Order: sequence, then C-alpha cells, then structure tokens
Amino acid sequence: MRLIPQLPAALHWDHNAHYHALLLRALPERMDRALDVGCGTGVFARKLAARAGAVDGIDRSAAMIDLARAEGGTVRWVHGDVMDSVDLAPDGYDAVTAISSLHHMPLRPALARLGSLVRPGGTLAVIGIPRVTGREVPWEAISLPANAVMGVLRAAQGRAGKWQDIGMPMLDPTTTTADVRSAARDLLPSAVVRRHLFWRYSLIWHKPA
Repeated sequence: MRLIPQLPAALHWDHNAHYHALLLRALPERMDRALDVGCGTGVFARKLAARAGAVDGIDRSAAMIDLARAEGGTVRWVHGDVMDSVDLAPDGYDAVTAISSLHHMPLRPALARLGSLVRPGGTLAVIGIPRVTGREVPWEAISLPANAVMGVLRAAQGRAGKWQDIGMPMLDPTTTTADVRSAARDLLPSAVVRRHLFWRYSLIWHKPA
C-alpha cells in the first residue's frame, strides 16, 4: 500500500538529498577510502570525496556513470554490479553508503555483500525505500502533509521543482522496513534501522574493529 504524493511539479523536491546529512553524520570526519553504491550522477559520492582520500562510485546504469564522469571530480566511477564487481578495493572501505539502491538488489545477499566490503572499524550507512504495509499507514499520513510543506518551503527558497538524478532507473520496493530490520539483525548485529518521513528508512552499522 502506498499513498503517492500528488504535488504540482513546481513543488517537487529531492527526498534522497534530504537524508545526505544524516548519512554524513554517521561517518567519520576523515576516511582513507569510501564506496557509494548505486551512485547515480555522483552527488553524494562527491560529498564523500570531501572527507575521504579516495572514493569509488559504482552503478549498474551506464547512462548514470556517463553523467557522473561528465561532472568531473576526483571520484573513481565504476560501471558494474556491486554484487559481483571485481573492480573494487580488495581490502575494503572505511565507509560504504547506499542511497535508494538497496531495493534494486536481493536484500539478504546485498546486506551480506555490503557488509563484507566494510573494513573492520568502518561504517555501512544506507538510506532505503521501504514497501509500505498497512502497519506503516500512519507514517504515510504524516509524510503526505509534511511533503507538501517541504515543497512549499523549498520552492520559496528556489530549491524545488527538480530532481538530482533525472533518468535514474526506478524500481518499486518489495521489502518492508521490518524485512530490513530482520535481515540486519541476522547479518549485521548491532545495526540500527529506523523509519523516517518521506518514504525512507536508514540503516547504520559500525563493523567491529
């Protein structure tokens, strides 16, 4: 069940970007190496580059990687599937992030794979899109008016009416927040999964040193 927000195009705004600050707060101020999974046009990967000595951005969409490369910067762009790519750092990363990309992969294998890419002492930070069930309808009831208010505020600031990753491949989620919490409990002990407004959840896991 999902209540789709119906706003005028001029009031649309980027829900993913809204949670960039949340992920950055979960990460160290300085890192040797970071990986952004499903990087799209590279907006968040470039933010990681301000903190990390080296950043890899990987995406299965050749079109997205081409757009990311066209923007330039110091990020190494990788066209491939994180589930089987060999073109990643063999000794792992201090931070692995994924924004609205986890639902494009099989949940448990993907969490296991992302967790394996995190170095001891490193962090996995995810913003995901859940499938909404009847239990989460109260979140929808809050998110809908809040979404409209945010759209109006951002439009007044000149920051609404466009998306960062136009053309990004889209897929409806099939896993709920409860599914993610259960998988994380089994595969990433001590991971914290929280539901948020604007049709997102977060998963933060600090790998034991």
